[in-house]
Amino acid sequence: MAVNVHFTSCTTENLSRNEILAWVNRTLLSDFRKIEELCTGAAYCQMMDILFPGCVPLKRIKYCTNLEHDFINNLKLFQNTLVAMKIDKAVPIDRLVKGRFQDNFEFVQWFKKFFDVNYDGKEYDPQDARNHAPMGYGTPNTLKPSQRTNIAGGAAPKPGGITRNVEKKTTPTTALGKLKISETNNVLKEQFNALTQEKDDLTVRMQTVEMERDYYYQKLTQIEALLSEEATDENQDFCERAKEIMFAEN
Repeated sequence: MAVNVHFTSCTTENLSRNEILAWVNRTLLSDFRKIEELCTGAAYCQMMDILFPGCVPLKRIKYCTNLEHDFINNLKLFQNTLVAMKIDKAVPIDRLVKGRFQDNFEFVQWFKKFFDVNYDGKEYDPQDARNHAPMGYGTPNTLKPSQRTNIAGGAAPKPGGITRNVEKKTTPTTALGKLKISETNNVLKEQFNALTQEKDDLTVRMQTVEMERDYYYQKLTQIEALLSEEATDENQDFCERAKEIMFAEN
């Protein structure tokens, strides 16, 4: 059974921001570069899987993102897990997703104490658990080269090994052609990433507009019902004029 902990800003033995960040990256083999980036919520989700295997649907976690709706998705997964584990701890999603230092620092300090109390020391491979998906703030392309190599699982060359260089005859025309193809591929990749980012941004905007539309439509419906219910001989003309304004096309 999960054990909850209580934390306040006056709690003693708090770790520094650098110590907390190093602990997160060491535990998850992630690439978070500052406390504010923990607003993605991905770290909390996978650390819950370390503590209570299978409690979080790992395939639904957005491990490397800079989009607020992904942050909300991750933090809601984390919140639902706390509820399922009967942990009485409110997750301030609205504040955390804003990426402010103080909010995220206070919350991760609580989680560090929660983790230490519940961790039983069992081995866990974070990269294997998330199918070697990169973890950090931004997109996979923004990770440091060393982190991308580590995540890819590529073996480093053995020191002191003998490498034989085999010269291949390549005509200048062939080399130039390969260079042009490589440059074209890089340009297309950048364009694809930019369009993907734009699509994600437009999706978020569309969702926001739809929420606003539904909100105001509900208000208009309530106003219409109120005008119909409260109409009397004395205010009948007012109610009718109000309805005309509400339903006017222009």
